[in-house]
Amino acid sequence: MRSWIRRAAELRGELAAVAGDDPRWWLLAGGAAIAERWPPRPGYLVSDAEPGTDTFIGHRAAPPADPLRDAIDRARAARAALRELHGTLPGQPLAVTIARGARAILEPSALDAAAFAIGRYCVIAALDDPTLPAQLAAAVRGTAPPRWRGPTPFVCVSIGDDPIETARHGHRRAWRDGRGPWLGLGRAGELATVSTCHLVVDGYGHASLTGRIHALLEAAARGAWSHAHHAHHAALPPLAPVAGAVPLGVAWQELVGPGVRALPLAYAVGRLLHRAAAPGAGARFSPTLQIPVAPGRLDDPERRRRRATAAIVSVRFAAGEPEPLERFEARARDVLQRETQGVGLCARLLAAASAAPAPLAWKRRGFSAARPRWLDRVSDVLGGRACVSRIRIETALPPSCAVSSPSRLASPGDPLGACVVTVVDDGDRAAITVCGSGLAGSSAGARGLLDDLLALTAEPGVLRRAMT
Repeated sequence: MRSWIRRAAELRGELAAVAGDDPRWWLLAGGAAIAERWPPRPGYLVSDAEPGTDTFIGHRAAPPADPLRDAIDRARAARAALRELHGTLPGQPLAVTIARGARAILEPSALDAAAFAIGRYCVIAALDDPTLPAQLAAAVRGTAPPRWRGPTPFVCVSIGDDPIETARHGHRRAWRDGRGPWLGLGRAGELATVSTCHLVVDGYGHASLTGRIHALLEAAARGAWSHAHHAHHAALPPLAPVAGAVPLGVAWQELVGPGVRALPLAYAVGRLLHRAAAPGAGARFSPTLQIPVAPGRLDDPERRRRRATAAIVSVRFAAGEPEPLERFEARARDVLQRETQGVGLCARLLAAASAAPAPLAWKRRGFSAARPRWLDRVSDVLGGRACVSRIRIETALPPSCAVSSPSRLASPGDPLGACVVTVVDDGDRAAITVCGSGLAGSSAGARGLLDDLLALTAEPGVLRRAMT
């Protein structure tokens, strides 16, 4: 009993430290303190392969002279990259497809079959089938492709232009009967995009895969795969929209010089959220925000390859003024360190959720943007109103736009919604993206939030730290 009381008090104290006192924290902390001592149950909780866990990373690329040949080259580059990276990301097997019934599971894939979305059709064929170019050309002319009876395709290449607001769902065009790829390749305006599902891969793996595909495509352009001919095809029909797609506002830009670090960026986000959530009010805390962190020792070279866990922080206010950046950073670093060691608030609550004797599909619902309304207050704090992520990779990657869904979507009763702020940095080049719903739910809203963030991080004292 004493041990349970101590654990519950620790969890309740961490909740109060980011969101103020609330009697409900005792209920949440007490239940978690019981469950976290039970043996963990198998299954990844954070995603059930629903559209809300789709993401994309894209970089500027000139439109291809031959879109059909380019589509085949991109699929082959993806296959080669998956074979290279499969098994190098702990807990994230890449040579798989998704099957979704009562819950989503991963099925092994030989990476032989690929899907190509053209207008309202989806051509599925063996990637090495010599008739594949002719099948794609026939689909462009309006001929329906034959029904595919082979294995689930490992990738869907969308041939045409996707709206950037829904480009993260591109791989779902090849889904049939609850099965489909987790990987998609496409274009959204000036961007060449790589879409994924979070059930399979986290941000670090996604960015590394995108960089490797880009490098292999450059090799293809030099003649590694392409036959270097430029066929004349009929005009591409417009892509059919993805069923169930949820649009997000998106804005992004390259960063000149050293990229902004996560904590000064989180501090700026917290200040903006406080202003938007409670204008003129005396709220002592900003809405909470998540910062993904890689578990393990800081000197562990494999650390960033693992599934990320979340740290929850907020900015404190007194008389409407934010605490100094130094104070926020010191407290946030302590929170991040505990999470990397597996003893922080999020790590312990996730362990409790994993051990709870409930169906995996039911537990996953609590992590999705479609969670039950009675969990709103809990999700306000644990899910936060923003996610601030800095993805640092070793693979060379052009400055990239990175889009993922926020923890909650805006509604008539909740116009604020939530946003995601992501910096992708390969050590030489970096870019920042703001996307979301509500406050950042349009391109203009996301652009305004991004401009405000960059202005705050350029304040005296913040810029100096952000560039060290």
